[in-house]
Amino acid sequence: MINLLAFLIIGYIGLKVLLDIHQIYYIRNADASDADLKLFSIDIDYFKRSNSYNVSKLFLSIINVLISGIIISYFILLGGIQDLNDNIEKLNISYVNQELAIVIFFVVFMTVINIPIGLYKTFYIEEKFGFNKSSLTLYMKDSLLSLILGVVIVSILFSALNVLFISYPDYWWFYIWLLYILFNIFILYAYPIFIAPLFNEFKKLSDKSIIEVVNSLSKKTSFSVSNIYVMDGSKRSAHSNAYFTGFHKSKRIVFFDTLLKMLTPNEIEAVLAHEIGHYKKNHILKSMLMSLVFSFLAFYFMYNITLIDSFFYQLNINPNSPGQLVIFFSLILPSVLFFLNPFFSSLSRKNEFEADNYAKDFSNKDDLISSLKKLYKENLTILKTSPLYSSIYNSHPTVFERINNLKS
Repeated sequence: MINLLAFLIIGYIGLKVLLDIHQIYYIRNADASDADLKLFSIDIDYFKRSNSYNVSKLFLSIINVLISGIIISYFILLGGIQDLNDNIEKLNISYVNQELAIVIFFVVFMTVINIPIGLYKTFYIEEKFGFNKSSLTLYMKDSLLSLILGVVIVSILFSALNVLFISYPDYWWFYIWLLYILFNIFILYAYPIFIAPLFNEFKKLSDKSIIEVVNSLSKKTSFSVSNIYVMDGSKRSAHSNAYFTGFHKSKRIVFFDTLLKMLTPNEIEAVLAHEIGHYKKNHILKSMLMSLVFSFLAFYFMYNITLIDSFFYQLNINPNSPGQLVIFFSLILPSVLFFLNPFFSSLSRKNEFEADNYAKDFSNKDDLISSLKKLYKENLTILKTSPLYSSIYNSHPTVFERINNLKS
């Protein structure tokens, strides 16, 4: 079983690196026809700049994957979890439970390890291509706030998990699954109201010309869109986006301020219609239900693995330690989910087509097409991507696929 675990980790790391290398090779050899360039009103220099930006991110991805591979191998295959446990025991921290201390130290360690990658991405790659608007002070403030928030949430969740693990040795997995459901419902409500405002400022949409088209769309779709907010995304990045967040009474649609500066009111209406389409087509509800099923199976699967004491002792991991088990599963889970990625990506792309079709029915499809062109152009989104890479990773169809679908 140890060999199977090692094969899973090596396969995960190896395939991710090979896919990134394949994508880099594909991008560097991709050509743009005159018709492609004309479609986006760009020249060949812009096409090369977009390719260069995406290749830079892929090289960084390879470095990140290799670092992750070293960390996973050390903690899981080379006794790193036990080393962490031993070092924390030596610290003799009396005011924090030993199990909780292991998890907190691991969270802090992973955060610190990822800081150099984040700094390089933000202040070299994003800066080089004109996207970064953040200062080093703001970046570190965000990182520190994220860490504090993460530690608080992890501490609360793990404390509850620890009690369930000890109190219900045969059914902890089921009660933890219920806790997982409650936590996700809480986050759906709390994120737009309490968490997101810690990092960004959100103001209700006030532009009268946009409000007019929004009200018109609201009537056509029978969808209340009173909770539309503008986020100060330009404080950190020149990238543009819009998203649907929250649940029930806390649901809201958020536009980046950079997006509103880029699009006309009619184009904003089309983008908004797309976001409403996700809600009307029950994509959020379907994702939640799917998450419930997969998480149920995942927790049950994890429970059965913890019954194999010999497996964990061979890895120098204590199967009766909830802290050590949480670290083990948090490290190994991405390796498993990677092989499910094509399924989730395919489903997401299907949802995007459905949302586009909904927007086509309730707004001008030409406005949605023009907004897509602007978004892809201004964000330096890659125009020509490997079909293999896209099938595994891409949550959205290519811009050409979306445009062809809208024109049909």
